[in-house]
Amino acid sequence: MRFLLASLALGVAACQAPDEPECGAGCSDAPAMDGGVIGGLDFTDIPDWRAVDPEDVLVIETRTGVVYVELADQFAPNHAARMRQAARDGFYDGREFYRVIDGFVVQGGRGEEENSEVLPQYPALAAELAVAADSVTFTAMQDRDLYAPEVGHVDGFAVGRDGDQTWMLHCLGTMAMARDNDADSADVEFFIVIGHAPRYLDRNTTVFGRVLEGMDHIQAIRRGDAAVNSGVIADPAGRDPIVSMRVAADLPVDEQPRFEVMDTRGEAFFNAKAASRNRTHEWFINTPPPVIEACRMPAPVRRASGD
Repeated sequence: MRFLLASLALGVAACQAPDEPECGAGCSDAPAMDGGVIGGLDFTDIPDWRAVDPEDVLVIETRTGVVYVELADQFAPNHAARMRQAARDGFYDGREFYRVIDGFVVQGGRGEEENSEVLPQYPALAAELAVAADSVTFTAMQDRDLYAPEVGHVDGFAVGRDGDQTWMLHCLGTMAMARDNDADSADVEFFIVIGHAPRYLDRNTTVFGRVLEGMDHIQAIRRGDAAVNSGVIADPAGRDPIVSMRVAADLPVDEQPRFEVMDTRGEAFFNAKAASRNRTHEWFINTPPPVIEACRMPAPVRRASGD
């Protein structure tokens, strides 16, 4: 049975705080720039945005709308390839989000019943929990973290780093593969984080992507009861369907979504971090400390112009 330990810790916002800053070069809380250099960092020739390859985008149709996920080949190439394969096989079409725990995860795939089908076409995958630090371009945050000696971003993905290893974090919107107790037992059972970041899962399940758009549709999926069979919804009629899953590159060209992610190496993202770290809005009674949790600083995403 492929599942995760349930987390029941929830955080509920009772009122509306100021919106997250969306700052570019002109953000008032950002350090001054001197000829392309800010705080000793040279952002010359680094673009503000990078295009997302349609080959790296999963298009998941749900009951309430479409969700788009960017795959992270640089961290989990075999798991990303498995998701493309299963999507292209039509494996997920008509299956279900059958295990859903409020504030934790939604999980989908073939199900966990004792008579769940055997899938020889999808053999178990070796875990891909971390990569060599020198194989990716890491941009550090200055903020301390409870789960990693250092946190930051790689290509828009929130990551941790410790010595010669770098790994993706379990943030809101993270997509990862569920598994049995055996580290190398994942196949096609995926989950998406829908609550406060369960960071204790870092380097324990293979993260292979994050939601770019449509998180509201994931949050709309009907919940199970965490106290009953670890959130598995017993009655199939109460489960939300996975209507379909496709790779964006396989859609007709004029239907392919085109996304851009803020380049986390660049000036615009540096300024956005500075604005989130230094909250001076008059709404605050007490000024928050100048700290950002890595999962609270996702790289902004936008549709490419003309899309």
